[in-house]
Amino acid sequence: MTISSEINRSGPYSGDGATTAFDYKFKILEPRHLQVIRTDASGTDTILVLDADYTVTGVGNDGGGSAVITPAPAAGSRVTLLLDVPFTQETDLENQGAYYAETVEQALDLVVMRLQQLKERAARAVTIPPSFDSATIDKLIADVLTLSDKGDALEAVAAVSQYLETVADIADDIPDVAGLTESTQQKAAEAAQSATGANASAELAAAYATNPEDVAVSGGLFSAFHWYRKTLAIYNDIANTLAGWLHGAAAKTDIVDSDEFAIADSAAGWGLKKVLAGSIVKYVCVATGLDFFTGFIPAYVGVTSVTIGPGVGWFGGKKHQTTSTTAKTLVQLLDTGAVQASKTYFLYAIRKLSDGTTDFIMSLSGSEAGVTKPLGWECLSGSRVSLVITNSSGNIVPFWQTGNEVNTDSYPWFTATATAQGLVIPSNTPVGLSVDVWVLIDTVVASSGQDCIGIASDAAAANYTTGAAHQVRCRSRSGNDYLDQSAAAGKVRSNANGQLWRYVSVTSTACSASFLVCGWYDYSCKRLFA
Repeated sequence: MTISSEINRSGPYSGDGATTAFDYKFKILEPRHLQVIRTDASGTDTILVLDADYTVTGVGNDGGGSAVITPAPAAGSRVTLLLDVPFTQETDLENQGAYYAETVEQALDLVVMRLQQLKERAARAVTIPPSFDSATIDKLIADVLTLSDKGDALEAVAAVSQYLETVADIADDIPDVAGLTESTQQKAAEAAQSATGANASAELAAAYATNPEDVAVSGGLFSAFHWYRKTLAIYNDIANTLAGWLHGAAAKTDIVDSDEFAIADSAAGWGLKKVLAGSIVKYVCVATGLDFFTGFIPAYVGVTSVTIGPGVGWFGGKKHQTTSTTAKTLVQLLDTGAVQASKTYFLYAIRKLSDGTTDFIMSLSGSEAGVTKPLGWECLSGSRVSLVITNSSGNIVPFWQTGNEVNTDSYPWFTATATAQGLVIPSNTPVGLSVDVWVLIDTVVASSGQDCIGIASDAAAANYTTGAAHQVRCRSRSGNDYLDQSAAAGKVRSNANGQLWRYVSVTSTACSASFLVCGWYDYSCKRLFA
């Protein structure tokens, strides 16, 4: 082995947050002979720990190897690799013992490595010229130590160093300053005289500011208060005239969004500003948290498509408006995925962020927050405008909607010939939202002495005996020899799961109660006048 190169350091390398391997170009005999230093973005050095922070490859190679650092040094940091051989002599040669040239050569290699290591450190040290008088070295060291105690003073001098050259340039003028002192004293006397005159002027100014109305200050001139009173009188005349103009102006029957009102802007010192009628509506909606709309009524076109009528509304304090009927297929309306069978879809109005354009979207989510919106669009609070239900084939259940009232064909719910009760989801009604369901009950008895009762009640009541606000009752009974049947219809409120409470009581299996549904009223929809 030989040490044929004087290279004893590699780097610094720049970290990038991804690179972990950093090459060293010199020979080492053990992994601990490589020192790895990481410098952060602020310049602070950290000596990394072998095996904990890094591992070493290429031990014994003349051309070196790599230090593998984990984790990778961050971007903005630097990595420096140094030869770091301990200053100990661990080679033991015994008298008359065996001679191993390799052992001696390795010891010599370590000596050379230590010398290279010292050379690298000396190259980074502060030195003095060879010609420096050695007799004054002690004084130089004492001066350096003295300066080290004057750090604050040196920083103060450094802070004004830019002015030292200017001071040197005007050094010849400094004697003239003494000659100017006498002139300064003279100017001070003149200033005192001017101050006396200023006091007199101040008294006159005070009179101009405070003398009562119609009391002259001097020479027929009057105070500011006098002119304020005159101006106030003129202002009152003008204000009365403006009020007269307003009273006599032509009336406007209908307000539009672009109409302007006058307003005093408190944030701008009560300056007069104008505000649009549409902005007033927006302010009221935002301040009260009110979401509302009119129109936007969907209509059944076919098993895969609907139209949505024109309308206008305020959702989340922002205006939504369409002026013509919008035709859409289920696929065009759906926010994500494919159309599913036997599902309740929630229909929302959405708004384009860039220009306020209004469109519509259909989602399985019962809340605006869960809607998957197209890029650049928003779905705001209260913006649900209707519901669409699919049947077992994935087609739209036919419906006819007026306001929030939705009518469908009469769909059989169930028929009972024995006593039954419990919470059940009716056929073809919304699930995941409470609505008032139209329920039709038809009861029949087959012979005299029989009784059949059918009841549909609010799911919230959970029992037909509670006298719930929404309830449909139908009863057939016969004490004669002729058959008896009866029918009843009405609205019953479902719970959030779409369930109603049903109850059937029969005295014979020959009796039956048939339950049907034929639509619902969407009472939680924000549509006005519906």
